[in-house]
Amino acid sequence: MPWARRSSNCLTVLARSGAPVRTTAGTCAHIGTVASTLRANALDRMHGVMIKSRGIPLSDRVVAGNFDRMRPIRLPRDPLLVLTLIALVPRLLAAVLSGGFFAQDDHFLVIESAASWAHGADYNNWLPWHQSGTPTPSGHSMMYPGLHFILFKLLDLLGLRDPEGGMIIVRLLHAIWSLVVVRIGYRMALRLSGSDMAWRTGLFLALFYFMPFLSVRNLVEVVCIPLLMLGSWRLMRSDQLRWQDALMAGVWLGLAVNIRFQTLVFAFGAGLALLLQQKWRQAILFGSGTALPIILFQGGIDLFIWGRPFAEIGEYVRYNAENATTYFDQPWYNYLLVLAGIFLFLGPFVLFGYFRRWRPWVPWLAVLAFLAFHSWHPNKQERFILPIVPLVFVFGYTAWEQWRAGSTWWDRHRAVWRGLLVATWSLNGVLLVALTFTFSKRSRVETMSLLRDMPEVHGYIEEDSSEGEAPLLPLYYFGRWDLGQAWVTDTTTDLRALVDAYAPAQRPNIVLFVGKEDLDQRIARVQRQLGPLRIEGEAEPGLVDRVVHWLNPVNRNETIVITRIQTP
Repeated sequence: MPWARRSSNCLTVLARSGAPVRTTAGTCAHIGTVASTLRANALDRMHGVMIKSRGIPLSDRVVAGNFDRMRPIRLPRDPLLVLTLIALVPRLLAAVLSGGFFAQDDHFLVIESAASWAHGADYNNWLPWHQSGTPTPSGHSMMYPGLHFILFKLLDLLGLRDPEGGMIIVRLLHAIWSLVVVRIGYRMALRLSGSDMAWRTGLFLALFYFMPFLSVRNLVEVVCIPLLMLGSWRLMRSDQLRWQDALMAGVWLGLAVNIRFQTLVFAFGAGLALLLQQKWRQAILFGSGTALPIILFQGGIDLFIWGRPFAEIGEYVRYNAENATTYFDQPWYNYLLVLAGIFLFLGPFVLFGYFRRWRPWVPWLAVLAFLAFHSWHPNKQERFILPIVPLVFVFGYTAWEQWRAGSTWWDRHRAVWRGLLVATWSLNGVLLVALTFTFSKRSRVETMSLLRDMPEVHGYIEEDSSEGEAPLLPLYYFGRWDLGQAWVTDTTTDLRALVDAYAPAQRPNIVLFVGKEDLDQRIARVQRQLGPLRIEGEAEPGLVDRVVHWLNPVNRNETIVITRIQTP
């Protein structure tokens, strides 16, 4: 009978466990508890083997085994594949629907440069054969814009010349590239803790509110992150650093330096850690691997363009040394506040974990060196710290959860941590949706798109006398680079003389009014000098731009009114 079979199975399990067996009807009343205990013991033993195989020190094994205090997770059969697909969805949505650009640098130092080169122009006047007098390097790496130059040339050969379509392709490529961060972050967390924590860590990396939005941008501070992750993973994936891993770690970090010069400090920190451990052979191989792509790409490109290697790096160092306080001069702890805030309610705990556990030592010190250098340097823009954000989270979050699992206070107050997680995920969800669908700098992009569709646009005057800070407009979306451009921020400017100074083919016949403040008076002032104006259209800011302005009016709403000069 079924009950007898279940009873027999129960007794068999108990007998195999070595427990005394009594053939009473009550024997199986507690079989669920006994079986659960046996299963838990088996899992604990298996988990101990896993920890040992990952090289976690003996002092951490007991604490690491206490992860069962967290609510258990039913993991998918292939967690890494599932995490990759979860991360891909918001990134694809952002690539298609989140147009525009985040900051001036991620468009004008990459897209405008590369697209103009592809069309035979030089928007930023970076190339020596387009400069007058003594040519001078700009202090920018040409590798990343150069890759976009190749892409835009390829798109032109394929007949894909629509600017919006081209940017969707650019963002899609960046979305796929950013998946490296999630996949490597999962592997790192698996090595440092266990499968449950690796899943939790990977889920945050996949769905953190800022990750999809920033991942599809052309910010060099973000594009270099996968390379830093790949290099760091090579430095920590085995107990004994093999020569192949040391060499490849250097190669990945050297490629990162070609994208973002400041990551050289990260590579320096990793090399210093190897020297402190007296791993001389690995340090030499790591240094050689780092130098190889820098010499090959940065040195080779500069040699081709300027006739000497590392011309751009030299100019970059000179310029930043002379302008250390020109833009921003923030206190040394500024980036600690950024890191504490960017992870929402988890931020302070992540920082606690990062500074508490100095492991894995080599990439940990690399992250610290990067943080220390930028904390020391006066010019602190928030995006400068982005390259180490995922690594700080992986190292800090796994260390924090390890410490929390062994804390008696947190064991008694589990509801507090669950509440923090609920609050974090709730706020994160709202921000994720908002940013994933954000069209950043919408009015600037749409202004140029509207001009592209208008007949006989020779040039434009950008009138911004209300604020006195006329923004740069992206010519990429106009599709031409020979446009006459003038910026007017002073009400005393002689507009007729300004227009007449241009050759007829580039003479401005469009006036763009930035902002609606005192718009009637500004239009009247321009009409008195240039004749009647006809309003052709209006470009409104995006939803997020309006919300940010509502929260803080210092952030401007850039409504742009497009008018055409009626008389020559």
